[in-house]
Amino acid sequence: MNEASSVRTLRGRVWKFGDQVCGDDGIIEFAAVRDGFGKPFDLDALRQMCFRQLRPEFPSQVRPGDIVVGGKNFAHHNHVEVSVAIKASGIAAVLVESCESGFIRRALSQGLPILLVPGITQAVADGDVIGVTPATGEIELADGRVIPSPPFSPQMVRIWESGGLVNALASEFAAR
Repeated sequence: MNEASSVRTLRGRVWKFGDQVCGDDGIIEFAAVRDGFGKPFDLDALRQMCFRQLRPEFPSQVRPGDIVVGGKNFAHHNHVEVSVAIKASGIAAVLVESCESGFIRRALSQGLPILLVPGITQAVADGDVIGVTPATGEIELADGRVIPSPPFSPQMVRIWESGGLVNALASEFAAR
């Protein structure tokens, strides 16, 4: 990993959500996907249901590079389909007040960075354009202020920049 890639900043428009957003019955409609266990993901179906229950306009208005901001206990009760749906929607990063550690791991394995940012829901508004630098943990707000979050470890940066865990491992084994 070269130094330039480790300081990559994502810039995107904020989609703001509140506290206690359920992964399986809020972000996606788990009842609609639960019979697909063991089968390849239907990315188009996941994309079309992503956040639809909370923001009906989300599937048609989200743009690649947008950023989701969530409150406390974001994406609780979630399966891997939740992070796959968010990533398939084109979301570049998710910033949350708090969430389950499993959500962070599942999302990163898909190449989707999740950052814990206390106070983020008070610092941004829906539609703000912000910057996120996972390697340093810096969040640049629309007004130019910078707020900190725990930075990604070098291993997390490598997984994220590879597009997920499978790609990171494939690159590592190919180099041997």
